[in-house]
Amino acid sequence: MTGHKLFFALRPDEETAERIARVVAAEHEARGLAPRLRPSRIFHITLHYFGYFPGEPDAHVVDSAKRAAAEVVRPAFDLGFDSFTSWGDERANKHPFVLTGGQGLEAVRDLRDALGERLVAHGLVAPVPVHDYEPHLTLRYDKRPAPVWAIDLAGWVAGEFVLVKSPQGLTRHDVIGRWPLQG
Repeated sequence: MTGHKLFFALRPDEETAERIARVVAAEHEARGLAPRLRPSRIFHITLHYFGYFPGEPDAHVVDSAKRAAAEVVRPAFDLGFDSFTSWGDERANKHPFVLTGGQGLEAVRDLRDALGERLVAHGLVAPVPVHDYEPHLTLRYDKRPAPVWAIDLAGWVAGEFVLVKSPQGLTRHDVIGRWPLQG
């Protein structure tokens, strides 16, 4: 039986994900880098990661997470990206190369905080320090760090957040719950 990762996320629609992939690939090629991107169908910004489950995610965790998410009331918002960044130190053998957004992702931080409060209230997580979260969209992984550069890249209007179950090793994200962002 395949294990699963479980997490809340913001996801672009298919057209937006493909647009982001095209822009990112062109930016890579312009700098002489091979654009070995993850499939755009799994592009997302993680809001909360529950972890890896050896089989199916725990039903109690899923049910409690869904109840907590249903209590989050936040407006829809625009999000955008302002730089490509490579994370990891020199000893790391797996460097995530990500899009980050500074002020363009401030509303993502606010949503994550609101969701975190509800997850704490439902006993799913301990309070999490705000400074430990940097919203990002992972584009690829590499053995070497990549150069960092600025970009002005429109994201999408976040109109919902989702609960995702991802079977390990299948590069697939199964949405098991959706919650609208109002307004």
